[in-house]
Amino acid sequence: MSGKFEICNEKPYPLGCYIDYDKSLVVRAIFTDNKKCGITLYKSDGGRIMDSLSISFSKSLKRGTIYSARIRGIENIDEYDSYNYYADDAYFCDPYARHVIGLEKFGEDVPDNEIRAKLDNKSLQSHSASCFDWEGDVNPLIPYENSFVYLLNVRGYTKSSSSGVASARRGTFGGIIDKLSYLKELGVTTLELMPCYEMNEVENPVKKVSGKGNKVVYSKDGSLLNEKDISKKINFWGYKKGFYFAPRTSFCECPFDAENEFKNFIKILHKNGIEVIMQFYFDENENESLIIDALRFWRCTYHVDGFHLKGVRVPIRQIVKEPLFTDAKIWYDWFDTGDIYGTEAPNDRVLAIYNNSFMYATRRFLKSDDNTVNDFLKVMISNDNNNGIINYVCDYEGFRLADLVAYEHKHNEENGENNKDGIDNNLSWNCGIEGRTRKHNILELRKKQMKNIMTMLFMAQGTPMIFGGDEFGNSQAGNNNPYCQDNEIGWVDWKALDKNKDIYDYVRFLIDLRFSNDFLHNRRPFRLMDYISCGYPDLSCHGKEAWRPDLSGYSHVLGMLYCGLYEKSNDSDKPFIYVCYNMHWNRTEFALPKLPEGLRWSLLSDTGVYEGVKLSSQNSDFNILGDRSVRIYISEADPDYKKRKETGSKKNGKNRRN
Repeated sequence: MSGKFEICNEKPYPLGCYIDYDKSLVVRAIFTDNKKCGITLYKSDGGRIMDSLSISFSKSLKRGTIYSARIRGIENIDEYDSYNYYADDAYFCDPYARHVIGLEKFGEDVPDNEIRAKLDNKSLQSHSASCFDWEGDVNPLIPYENSFVYLLNVRGYTKSSSSGVASARRGTFGGIIDKLSYLKELGVTTLELMPCYEMNEVENPVKKVSGKGNKVVYSKDGSLLNEKDISKKINFWGYKKGFYFAPRTSFCECPFDAENEFKNFIKILHKNGIEVIMQFYFDENENESLIIDALRFWRCTYHVDGFHLKGVRVPIRQIVKEPLFTDAKIWYDWFDTGDIYGTEAPNDRVLAIYNNSFMYATRRFLKSDDNTVNDFLKVMISNDNNNGIINYVCDYEGFRLADLVAYEHKHNEENGENNKDGIDNNLSWNCGIEGRTRKHNILELRKKQMKNIMTMLFMAQGTPMIFGGDEFGNSQAGNNNPYCQDNEIGWVDWKALDKNKDIYDYVRFLIDLRFSNDFLHNRRPFRLMDYISCGYPDLSCHGKEAWRPDLSGYSHVLGMLYCGLYEKSNDSDKPFIYVCYNMHWNRTEFALPKLPEGLRWSLLSDTGVYEGVKLSSQNSDFNILGDRSVRIYISEADPDYKKRKETGSKKNGKNRRN
C-alpha cells in the first residue's frame, strides 16, 4: 500500500471499477490465492498508452475472494481512462467491464495484457451524457403463439458484399438495421442473436514473451513461436467465454461508442415491433452469481427482451425465479415447470424450450424413412400450457436448409480438423446427387423438399424459428459446422435470394397463412375433439381415406384438418384448412374430408407444382397427390350449392304432387 493514497475498505458489491463523484477510485474485484494482486490504471492518447499507475491490494481489503476498496488522493485521476487487474505477474481484463478496449478489430489476436477495461468517470459525466434517451421504449412481449423467430449471426448476416449494405456497416448491428424493411416484409417478430457480448474470438490466443534484445517470441499451447509461424483460427460463432457485460465492439460501426450503438439498435427494433433475444454461452466453471448479474445488467441497461441460455451448468432455477425476469423470455433445453409453477399454469408464458425433437421427426419424415408418421404427428401438435416450444428444422449447427436436401455427408475439410468435427447424423438426403448439380429434375426436387419441410414448420403448433438465409436457400457448401469460417462459407449469400425467389415467396405465403388464421397457432394445446358441438374436432387427422389416419410403420401419408370454427373471433366466416402430406416416393390417391353444406374445397398450394405451372382447382372427392408433395386446401363458399338446393326442392315438390 503506497503512502500517496488513502485506501480504505468498501462494500464488496456490486463488482466492478469506476471513478466516483468525489474523485475517489472504487474497486471491487475477485482474486483467487495470489501472492500479490492489484490494479493498473492507464492514461492513453488515441489508443496509445502514455502512462500507467499500479496500486497493490493488501489482505485487509479481502472478504472471501473479493477485494473491495475506495482509493482517494490519486493525482490527476481524471486523466486515467482504462485499467487492468493483475495477479502475480499476469494481467487480465475485468470480467465485469462494461466496455472493453483492444478488441475493436474482428479476428485480431490481442494478448491478454493489452485487453483493457474502460474506466468510467462519474465525476465528469453530465446527466445528458450518461443517460441514453430511450424515448419511452417498451418491450413488445409478443406471445409465443404469435411469434416468428429469426436467428442470425450479426457479422455473418450482412458481411458479404452481396448484402447490399454499405461497406462500413457490413457485419454490424447497423447492417441489421439496414435490413429492417426486409425483416418486416418477411414477418419477423423476434430476432435471436448469436453471441454478441465482447470476446477475443481467436482460438488459443497467443501471449507475448520477453526475448533477448528487441526480439519478441510468442507462446501458444506451451510452445514458443515466431510471429510468422502462428496460424490463427477464428471462433466465428462466438460460443466461448467472454466479457459478459460488454457489447461486441467489432460488431459496431463506431466501436468506441458501442454502448449507445447497441442501445439504439434495440430501440429501433422495438419501435418496429421486433423483440431481441440474446444468446449467452457459459462454460461449466462459470461463477453462477456472474451469470445472474450479467443477465440482470443486459435486461436493465439494454432493454433486451430475453435470453437463450446455453451451457451445461446454468443456474436455471435461480434465473427463472429472479423477480426481474418475470416478464423476460428465457429459453433453455428444458424446464421443471412443476417445480417452477406448481399445479397452476402461468397467465403469460415467458419460458420456452428449444425443441430439437421437431427437427429430428420432420427430417426423418421428409426423407421418407419408415416408422416416422407417428412421431411427425406428435411434434406437429406439440404445445404446452406452461411454456412455449421453439420449433426449427435447421439451427446454427448442422446443415443449412439448402444443404439438408443437397448433401448426405458433411464436408468440413476447410475447418482443418480432417472432417472429424460436426455431427455425423444429419438425417439428410441429397435427392440423388451429392452437392452441386445442373440437372433440372434434381434441382426441382430439392426446391420441393425445402418447401415441404417449411410447410411442416409453419403449420406446426410451436413457435417457428428459421436461421437467417434459409428462407431463400442460402448454402454453406455442405459444411455443417462452420464455427471458424469467417468467409463466404459462413456469411449469408444474398445472391441466393434472386436465384431462389420462389422459395422465399412460398415461405412468405406460409407466414401470411399462419398469422391470418389464429386457429393455426393456438395458445392452448389441441383437444382433438368436438368440444363446441360444431360437428368437427378442433384438429383431426386423416389418411388416404378421410377420417382414417394410417399411423403404421410403412405409412408416409398424413392429412391434418384445422377447423376455423374454434377461432375466438368476430369473423364468423373463418375457414377450414386441410394440409395433406405425401412423403412417399410414389404418387397417391387421397380423399378430401367432407365440409359443411354450402362449402367446398379450394386448392391454395401444391409443392409438387413447379414455378410457372398453374394450380389445378379440381374439387373431386378423390385427388392425386404427387410424390413427396404437400397440398394445402382452404374452404370457400360453394356458388353451386344454392342451385343444387333449389333443384332438390323442386324435385321433392314434384314427387309430393305425384
